[in-house]
Amino acid sequence: MITHAFYLDLCLECAWREQLKTLPNPAVAALVLDKNGAIVSLESHKECGKPHAEILALQSAYASLSGDRTILFLQDSEAIHDYLLKNAIPYFKDTTLYVTLEPCGSGKRGKTPSCAALLRALKPKCVVIGTQDYNKSAKGGAEELLDSGIAVIKAWQEESLQECCKRANALLLPFQALQTKGKFMLFKYASRLDGSINGGQISGDEARSLMHDYRTKADVLLISGESVRVDNPRLDSRFATLAQKNPNVAILTRQEDFPKIAPLFAVPNRSVKILHTLEQVKSLCGFVFCEGGVGFFNTLQDSIDLVLVILSPNFKKDSTLTMSLNASFNLLHSMQIANDIFLWLMPKSKNCVLDSNF
Repeated sequence: MITHAFYLDLCLECAWREQLKTLPNPAVAALVLDKNGAIVSLESHKECGKPHAEILALQSAYASLSGDRTILFLQDSEAIHDYLLKNAIPYFKDTTLYVTLEPCGSGKRGKTPSCAALLRALKPKCVVIGTQDYNKSAKGGAEELLDSGIAVIKAWQEESLQECCKRANALLLPFQALQTKGKFMLFKYASRLDGSINGGQISGDEARSLMHDYRTKADVLLISGESVRVDNPRLDSRFATLAQKNPNVAILTRQEDFPKIAPLFAVPNRSVKILHTLEQVKSLCGFVFCEGGVGFFNTLQDSIDLVLVILSPNFKKDSTLTMSLNASFNLLHSMQIANDIFLWLMPKSKNCVLDSNF
């Protein structure tokens, strides 16, 4: 018996690795099983404008099933789509595709072709979907597949897959927030095992590189005036693996004549705003990436959608600064990046979004 939850969970683990890097698109992953139930591909969407997870999974699966490696040299979504239509149809009739989010329908208009349209042509035996897509320009893919004679299993309709559906919805929280209210606020916090947060770099180089990737996707990097005064930061994206884009910065401070002497003010191709009230913070739009300590977290707590805690497996005996506050969270996901643990947390006050669609 095929355990659909097992394969959907593999997809979800894969997709979380690309969380935030795909914004303003959702993080999505897809997996293909051959006729014998062996995994022949597991892929995730990497970045907005690049091939969707289903396209990448079908590309890899075709290369494995056919032995034709030429397709692996294609990077453009439309080119992969066309190559599969011309060459791959006989290879997918007995396959099963798992995907965390409903494939985009043929009504979609954007930088990449419709995934549902390609699947209708390739006709896999079955498509198993983690959760629905309610985006007006992309929804409807599941019904299109059903209408073309492909078996479709919708996790939200299966009692045994309700937890998978809940986890698939959790994966979509940044995308969901941007879609419904035009703003997603993430608070990043790094500490050692003893809770210490000062005394030099905390997380490893791989985690730092990933944070800089997130900065390239941020519409605004929000920081406190105290952090600017104490850390004297640049707040650029020099360690990013994605195309570098220095984030615009907003500084929240009570100081009316805040000095513009920190290195961040000299970074090119960015704007820097000085904010003095929470109302000004609430007016920010897009992906707002917050970095700071306990005081800043307390100030922003009611506005935060998601918290990312990076836990470094180290102690530092001469460090005394720790997080001290009262707050409760739900753990949505954990993952290891080199030697660091990433904990994706949602404030319990926002728990209802996991059980609802947008």
